Amino acid sequence: MSDRTVYRNTEQLKNAIEENINQIEKPPALICNSHITGLSVARALGKEGVPVIALDREEKGLGFASRYVALRGLCPNPDEEEEAFIQFLLEIGPFFKQKCVLFPCMDEWALAIARHAERLSDYYIWQFSSYKTIDQILDKSQLYQKAEDLNVLIPQSDKVTSENLEELSDTFSYPVVLKPIQKRKFYDRFRKALFVAGSKEEFKEKVKLSDEIELVVQEQIPSTPGGLVTVVAYMDQDNNIRGSLTGRRLEIYPAESGTTCLVESVENAKLVERASEVLKAFQYQGIAECEFIYDERDEEYKLIDINTRPWKWIGLPVSCNVNLPYLLYRDAIGDPFTAEKGQVGKKWVFVQDYISLKESKQGMFEGDVLSKEEWLAVLSGRTEKNDLITTAVESQGDPEPAYQLLQNKFSKRKYYCPC
Repeated sequence: MSDRTVYRNTEQLKNAIEENINQIEKPPALICNSHITGLSVARALGKEGVPVIALDREEKGLGFASRYVALRGLCPNPDEEEEAFIQFLLEIGPFFKQKCVLFPCMDEWALAIARHAERLSDYYIWQFSSYKTIDQILDKSQLYQKAEDLNVLIPQSDKVTSENLEELSDTFSYPVVLKPIQKRKFYDRFRKALFVAGSKEEFKEKVKLSDEIELVVQEQIPSTPGGLVTVVAYMDQDNNIRGSLTGRRLEIYPAESGTTCLVESVENAKLVERASEVLKAFQYQGIAECEFIYDERDEEYKLIDINTRPWKWIGLPVSCNVNLPYLLYRDAIGDPFTAEKGQVGKKWVFVQDYISLKESKQGMFEGDVLSKEEWLAVLSGRTEKNDLITTAVESQGDPEPAYQLLQNKFSKRKYYCPC
């Protein structure tokens, strides 16, 4: 049980590393940032006895409240001060007795670390791909080209530029989806993951509104309830999948343009194979989330995105016996293992967003998707050791992040993060 102190400068953090982290036999792990995704990664590692250091740009991240975080510190925001963030890591690095395994939990943190992985290598282990590979995957135009080369189906898509704007506005049938290449900048500005444009005029308006943020335009595939299916995996340096799970995203919030708030583990070996093909083609290494959408017009699944780091509902595979963060950690320290087959039929819910969605009378499914038995498990706190459901935040054995979530909700200055 940690004392919840938030260290506000490197000098304080250095002393705490020497006094606390270096007394533990296992190599430490460092997570950044520390909201819902970081909380899930901290729990996944902390329950295995790994000492976890959590960093964030501010102290309202839910991971800071977890009993599974040994140390917590404030650091520069890499999206605004990338070099200052790297210098922060370099300054505390020499004080670790053993190399620290890095777990970035949003794209801007992952890209900053990947870009400077060689500079950090004296003190840290970067168990993900190179900056070049990650950048290629996150650039949807390159991702979609690679998928086409492999005969992996994708929606009709194209990168938007000032030169092709007029042509694209006439090429696509409406409505269309506009997706950012830089997800975090887009979310920070608009509080949503994408735009939907219903006409040529709206398409041009949304592109103008996005200003310098690069966009990809994509046909909007008519969605069917349960048609968003995602393959998640850890792939080692030899391109072997050490563990994987398939999740069917049941609800997102805000509806159509938000992030997942309800997902269920399912079986789909064919999609696992497709995801593996694409990751291998990039020679990818690390934790990945490969998103597909079912197109009922031709009855095919089509690749829409890949995330090259932990994501919001990573707690689901962990609770289904596929502990992806621990797979990466063990591989990083030279003690790899392969996960057992993941449990099918279990749900993950972010209660706050799910309730907001259903209150708005929106969503892919009409009414409440959860059963009475599942709700009772959530409300009674019995979500850690059951076969029905787990939650993003609420935990009987680690209750303080849920309290922090409430304080963030009640605060005048809210903590915004899509993860």
